[in-house]
Amino acid sequence: MENDGTARRTHAAWLATMGGLVGVLGSALGMSDAHAQAVNETFDRISGERTIAYTADGSRDRSQPVFTFSATLSVDPPSASISLAFVSVGDGTGRPGAARFASCHDIAWSVDGQALTAAGASYRGQVIDGELIELLEQPVTAAWAARIGSARSAAYRVCRSQYRLSGADIDAFATIAARLKSDTLSTATPRGKPAEEPKRRSNTRA
Repeated sequence: MENDGTARRTHAAWLATMGGLVGVLGSALGMSDAHAQAVNETFDRISGERTIAYTADGSRDRSQPVFTFSATLSVDPPSASISLAFVSVGDGTGRPGAARFASCHDIAWSVDGQALTAAGASYRGQVIDGELIELLEQPVTAAWAARIGSARSAAYRVCRSQYRLSGADIDAFATIAARLKSDTLSTATPRGKPAEEPKRRSNTRA
């Protein structure tokens, strides 16, 4: 069971993710092909918290979800997860697109043609500026990251849709695995219902 501190961090992380997701989507989709993705690591000298983050190379492709990795270390317990953000554009009448993954959101992985076991995924959806953003989150381990990082090919499937990681993504996970090697990660399912119905949020524009 999560303690109050872990619950607060999880909720705060969710709010930060949703609050900044529109900007992340815009940045990812607007990158040029020549722009290389990098694994970013930060350290908070006050709290002692260390974080590792990565946005997948293919996230600038509008046919794919925005794929991100995030790890929070030097806390109790340390944890890491991958997130997939799908955007369903409305029909122009103010109504958002239909939810695609509320009842079908497991993320199944295959590495070099073989199934790779992973934890269950959680789902949350929210309407922002008339667009439905569906966020799937799956906790992962250092061993999982190492397996992805040592693969020749890696793919994942959500419901009936399949996607592949690029060679740059696989290289990034090799870097991530090396940095996670000394950390024991929590594999607890992210806080929240397995399938939470999309919530609406009205934004006030300046």
